[in-house]
Amino acid sequence: MHKDEFHLFYETHFDRVYRFLYFRVAQNKEVAEDLTSEIFMKALKSFDKYDPKRSQIAWIMTISRNHLYNHYRDRKEHTDIEVVQFSLEGVDGREEAELTDDVRVLYEMLDTLNDKERRLVEMKHIQGYRYKEIAEIEGRSSGTIRVEVHRAMKKLRLLPQNYESTT
Repeated sequence: MHKDEFHLFYETHFDRVYRFLYFRVAQNKEVAEDLTSEIFMKALKSFDKYDPKRSQIAWIMTISRNHLYNHYRDRKEHTDIEVVQFSLEGVDGREEAELTDDVRVLYEMLDTLNDKERRLVEMKHIQGYRYKEIAEIEGRSSGTIRVEVHRAMKKLRLLPQNYESTT
């Protein structure tokens, strides 16, 4: 591919890459934006090496996944000021706390799945990938992916209605 085609590539895949990152960096918008920018810069630098026989989405998601792994490997632990911002400003944080609690419960439910099941459910139902796209990324058939997502969702449905972690 030529670099003049990169703009279309960027427009096509930006939202998916951003959503993939956003849900993996605790919904921190700034971090997700920074990582997305870094990923597309890497993609631009190696765009002339891209093999058009390979799926574009699989290629950019491989770069994204590897970059995210590197981010977590290299990051230092710290408290995000935005997480506690409402208490610092004196704003009533009940709504945000309820939303945060709902997200916490969702992720606790997803944690009951194994890594593969969780990744597939997130890709299909949180990030909005089609089965065909997930199959390309995972290197398996879309029928297999469809069955695995269905089974994982069935496991989630069997959890108690008012799921609360025992931790």
